[in-house]
Amino acid sequence: MGQYIQVFAVTLKEYFAYRLNFVLWRLRVVLSTLVTLFLWLGVFDSRLSFGSYSKEQMVSYLLFSSLVTAFISSSRVSNLAYEIQSGGIMNLLLKPFSIFGYYAATDAADKLINSFFGVIEFTLIVFFFKIHLVIPQQIGWVLLFLISAVCISFSINLMLSFVGFWTPEVWAPRFLFMMLVTFVSGAYFPLDLLPPLAYRILLFTPFPYLYFLPTKILINGIQPAYFVQQLICSIGWAIGLFYLARFMWKKGIKDFSFWGR
Repeated sequence: MGQYIQVFAVTLKEYFAYRLNFVLWRLRVVLSTLVTLFLWLGVFDSRLSFGSYSKEQMVSYLLFSSLVTAFISSSRVSNLAYEIQSGGIMNLLLKPFSIFGYYAATDAADKLINSFFGVIEFTLIVFFFKIHLVIPQQIGWVLLFLISAVCISFSINLMLSFVGFWTPEVWAPRFLFMMLVTFVSGAYFPLDLLPPLAYRILLFTPFPYLYFLPTKILINGIQPAYFVQQLICSIGWAIGLFYLARFMWKKGIKDFSFWGR
């Protein structure tokens, strides 16, 4: 455990060494949040509600979703693809910890620092724009689904990086996949605004359990009609994707080769 705590601490220190990169990243996140927020405020200029959401609920969803996204999506696992292709992974394999544990520690540090600044940005946006938010509900269930979402996101990021064992073309598929995931996971709008059939189909995929469901529960509580399915699918995807990532790792490390200097 001690070695993972050291990895966690070193990762935190890296942010203070490369401060400008981090500031620009957070500025990008704030601008993205504001653009989405203003677009939806424009929608509510001519109507009192959209679907089943009032203006207050939609604004609350978007801002709480930005917090959930800052926590769930922050990750350092994308660096693993470069380590595989450059052969740098050999340095990690020689150290007394597992790859999964190492990147879990770096991810934990990344989530801590991004969540901290995400809360500050959230507070400033609410204060300066005088936004009225709904009261958060059922925090216990939200925390459970957040833990599940972290596991799902971690496993997906690992599998995208493990593609580097078989091809050097990793960054373009990762970019396209993550853009798709962001859209179908509810980062820009609540997924239950989609046609009912499309919504029910999406609930069988892992994506709604990343951002949409924790945020939805936070502002509206659980959905009795789908709750059992959501709970089973969320935990099932978290466990299933983890074992799939382990399978890819074991398969990839057997086939691993690289050109060194």
